[in-house]
Amino acid sequence: MTRIATYRSIGPRRRGESLLELLLAACLMTVALVPLVQLYRISRAPERKSEMEFTATLLARHVIERIVALRHADPAYLPGMTPEEPIVSTTDGFQAVSEHFKGLFGRENGLEKADNTDLFNALEPFRCRIDTYYLDGGYYKVIVYIQYDESGRTKRVFLERLLPAPTSLQEDTP
Repeated sequence: MTRIATYRSIGPRRRGESLLELLLAACLMTVALVPLVQLYRISRAPERKSEMEFTATLLARHVIERIVALRHADPAYLPGMTPEEPIVSTTDGFQAVSEHFKGLFGRENGLEKADNTDLFNALEPFRCRIDTYYLDGGYYKVIVYIQYDESGRTKRVFLERLLPAPTSLQEDTP
């Protein structure tokens, strides 16, 4: 007859040891997984920007390109500083539309709700502000801010551009 050997641990096994082993294994797994989670967070694509931020960036780009075009047509042109102004006509009509958005659809005072309701509603939350600064070396810095509210927070996108000062101003500087 063949005898099958069975293995038994020497001495009685205690319950506390198995719980301690389980906790130790969980700690080791946690420590091993932390670098993997960090690697995943770093390697994934950045979160998609909101549609409002994308639209604000396009509007700021429109203003910058318009300023460059006006400057190309008239080298003495420099935009003035402006307060925050709406991009479309306000329903109460008390605030002037930003000069960079007045000519939309041939309307002198800017886009009104009756012209294109969908476009008006899409552009209504945005406001435009322009700051200009004279820098040493004969340059102007133009900064275009587009402000909007999203999720109860005021947000702002800005683009800036360096423009050479008009030649008459460059001659006056030492």
